[in-house]
Amino acid sequence: MKFLFYAPQMAAYGGMERHICSLAAAAGHAGHTVVLLTTSNSLGAELRAEIGAAGVTLCELPAARGNAGKAQKLLWLARSVLRLRREAWDAIYTNGQSGLAPLVWLAGRGGARKILHHHTAADPSEQTSWSPSFRRALRNAAELVGCSRATCAELNRATGRSDARFLPYLTRCPVAADAVVIQPIPAVLRFGFMGRLVVEKGIDAICRLSEAPELADITWEIHGAGEAYPPEFFAGRKRVTYHGAYKGAEAQARILTKLDALVLFSTHNEGMPLSLIEALSAGLPWVATDRGGTKEIAISPEDAVVVPHPADDQALKTAVRTLADRIRANQTSRLRQRAAYENHFAPALVAKQWLDFLTNT
Repeated sequence: MKFLFYAPQMAAYGGMERHICSLAAAAGHAGHTVVLLTTSNSLGAELRAEIGAAGVTLCELPAARGNAGKAQKLLWLARSVLRLRREAWDAIYTNGQSGLAPLVWLAGRGGARKILHHHTAADPSEQTSWSPSFRRALRNAAELVGCSRATCAELNRATGRSDARFLPYLTRCPVAADAVVIQPIPAVLRFGFMGRLVVEKGIDAICRLSEAPELADITWEIHGAGEAYPPEFFAGRKRVTYHGAYKGAEAQARILTKLDALVLFSTHNEGMPLSLIEALSAGLPWVATDRGGTKEIAISPEDAVVVPHPADDQALKTAVRTLADRIRANQTSRLRQRAAYENHFAPALVAKQWLDFLTNT
């Protein structure tokens, strides 16, 4: 079959980028023809190599992320769509909060399926950022997919639809199954954060918790980078270690296997937090604020603590102490978390769900 994928400005790496490239690669390896269309040229080398090895054709606007204006993107996309109309597409998959999805759907002729995949929470606070054109795209998409069941429910409420369909993120498995083993409980627990360092991810809350006497048996490992948090921001924080940016699956696996738990104190409109799914692959227990589909990843209740949003420092402190005490009492299980991952989020399982969906004519 022939699939046209569209994503707005893709970063060098990130959750949405990993999903769409993994999906395109899975379709390519399954023998389908895939063209990936995006209005930037900022995708990282590792993801480019992944889709290239699968025979995916990458068609990108020759301008880095954030450097092209609306008129430039619109003109380039319109020209690309006119060229792509020469092909007979079976499905056109669009991803991201972009009102330009209907323009890409015009590349389809005849019976091409027009799919819109929304990958954030779609909750009332997020909806205030939706443009009128994006609202129309959500209402008019022939098929609407949400990255979590919570997202689907919000999409239906916002659009008056009742048919939004849940399909989970497709991403790589950073930690091999044989690397998930029972480990001795250390005297000092290592709670970690992995991802973009932005205010909405709760970095400041982590730093404040690091000073709490009640959590003196926990150190905090920060992995990632962001302009809002230069290395000097973490200087002098005795129980915080800043490791900087990481690149590639091997580096990610090494980090995850050295942690005792993962945290995500997000105030962002998370859809299905990818960092928590990746924590499951390593068998890690986690603490996270209740955003979007976060509760849906808490498959093993003893191994996850979901904090109601909004959460103040006292609520976060209580949640962290609760999980730390469970770890020390041997009530959490890396093997149980890994089993939850295998049963719900393993790449082969999710790829089959997506390809079954895309090829179901």
